[in-house]
Amino acid sequence: MILRRFCWLLLLIVLCIPHPVAAQTEWRERMTRAFSILYVAGEEAEAERYAGFVDTIYDDMSSIFAYRAPPPLSLRLYPTSAEYERVNPAARSVPGIVAHADFRRRELVVIVERTRQQSEEQVRNNVRHELTHIIAADLSEGRLNVGFQEGIAQYLERPTAELAAKVATLQMAEDQGRLLPWRSFDDREVIYGDPQISYPQTLAVVAFLVDRDGLAHLRQFLSLSAQSSGYRSALERAYGMAASDLEAEWRAWLPSYFAGGYRLSALDRYDLSLARELVAQGNYAAAQSELDRATEWIARQRETQPEEVIREAAHLKQHAEEGLRATQLAEEARNAIGSGEYERGLERIEQARRIFALLGDTHQDAVLASYSQRAQRGMAASIQLSQASELVRRFQLSQARSLLDLAAQEFATLGNQSQLTTALALRQDLDVRQRIAGIVLLTLGVLGVLGSLVGRFFQRPDEVW
Repeated sequence: MILRRFCWLLLLIVLCIPHPVAAQTEWRERMTRAFSILYVAGEEAEAERYAGFVDTIYDDMSSIFAYRAPPPLSLRLYPTSAEYERVNPAARSVPGIVAHADFRRRELVVIVERTRQQSEEQVRNNVRHELTHIIAADLSEGRLNVGFQEGIAQYLERPTAELAAKVATLQMAEDQGRLLPWRSFDDREVIYGDPQISYPQTLAVVAFLVDRDGLAHLRQFLSLSAQSSGYRSALERAYGMAASDLEAEWRAWLPSYFAGGYRLSALDRYDLSLARELVAQGNYAAAQSELDRATEWIARQRETQPEEVIREAAHLKQHAEEGLRATQLAEEARNAIGSGEYERGLERIEQARRIFALLGDTHQDAVLASYSQRAQRGMAASIQLSQASELVRRFQLSQARSLLDLAAQEFATLGNQSQLTTALALRQDLDVRQRIAGIVLLTLGVLGVLGSLVGRFFQRPDEVW
């Protein structure tokens, strides 16, 4: 495993370096702005390769930590494992070392032979990792414990295929109840004795601290470590919380890390592609939820996030909020139409249409058109009901019935039970009126006939002259 390349048993190795190095090996030097690259004859191309990127890494790290390790730093390139082990005999019992940092000599060491199968990013990560060790030692005045040293050094690497495997190993350890208590971060034998667990775990702890409060607090923790009795005191002063409480919070945070949070790094620009896709789909509720998380995270990592990411996140969030407002207006329109408030429904539809048009969103056009059609039909039926009511009042019952039948049929189709009940009640009233009118007319007719007959009965006969 590449994990072992990270300064495995650093103290033992450093103490065993005899350092009459120059007397044993003829080193050549290639100077850069920040480094003295030491190499042997025949490795000029490798020295030039490192010269092409080490200063950029130095500048990046200096920016991240707001601290420039005094140059020049040494970068010693051992061509073979045999040459490295000849100078560092103790390393023979610690297989797998690719690079290490010597704080006292302010030197980074790389065994070139062991980097041959590494990707370009992994080769650069060797330098990032070991340079981080030197910077962290400077800022903490050498008092930062080994666990946090390794966690911070790993966090400053760029992601490679190894990361997912580390996280999977850590999740398995968590499932098996094998996570290390934070107090063990002080113990070199524990950290270097089981790197399969200790390295992924220390990385996850640093990822948690950065995710929680940003890089500025991590830098503060390093500086406070130089003035504190131990990591617990430094953590409490930097994060305003007891180390035990932070540890409990970290354990509660781990599921989100396993679920994909490990891909987030303050060193990366936040990936807004999911938010863009949700906004483009018109899925504003999901977009707002994603952008709430994104903007909170970006705010915590503002110092490492490009301005264009900050601006785009804010723009997308505003877009999502406006889209959600328009969606809510459309929902209000639907509810208003369902309760027979057709005019209010049309008003909400128009408001929603204006917002969607400004957003360039056509996803809801068909729905809003359907709502508008229903509202217009409902308004027309309401007008018919009103007209029918007036005709009933003026006793124009036949015309009133025709309008009432049309209105009742439309309300039934629209599912407007309230207005349908009103229309049916009015038609029932109309029926009563018609029956009463019929009885009155019939009575008047009968009375008329009777009156005629009575009149004839009492009529005096004509006189005969």
